[in-house]
Amino acid sequence: MSLRELVSRAKHKGVGRHGRLLTVKEIKRIRRRGYRAERELVKKLRRYGFKAVRIPVSAPSAEPLPDVFAAKDDTLLAFEIKAPSSDRVYFQKEQIKKLFDFLSMFDPYTTRMAVIGAKFPYRWIFKHIEETDDYVIHKDEESNITFKQT
Repeated sequence: MSLRELVSRAKHKGVGRHGRLLTVKEIKRIRRRGYRAERELVKKLRRYGFKAVRIPVSAPSAEPLPDVFAAKDDTLLAFEIKAPSSDRVYFQKEQIKKLFDFLSMFDPYTTRMAVIGAKFPYRWIFKHIEETDDYVIHKDEESNITFKQT
């Protein structure tokens, strides 16, 4: 569920996801944390020799756009990134489907990978995913993908 949907729901039903209204200040803080994580990932990917770009989409869209995508040689990576304030983060099936839809548009790349990532305090966790489904990343998990510097 997007932040916009949370706010809309809260306005109409009087409660947010956790049984209370989200203030504008809280919504901005959540978004800012996500933007920072995406920008940090782009810098990290560039250090590893990838050409990386953050796609700033401020509202939920029907277009299949990842948060960040990166290319290196014949490899294309599409990332969905979250920066949770709790010990786990959820990725909904619809978000994952958009990653695969995006990757399907780039046939010239022989290696195309959908990656979900979570930026916990002092720690990144990345998971390479191969099918459309709901996913959870817990802060104690290990990444199943690593980046090699060139």
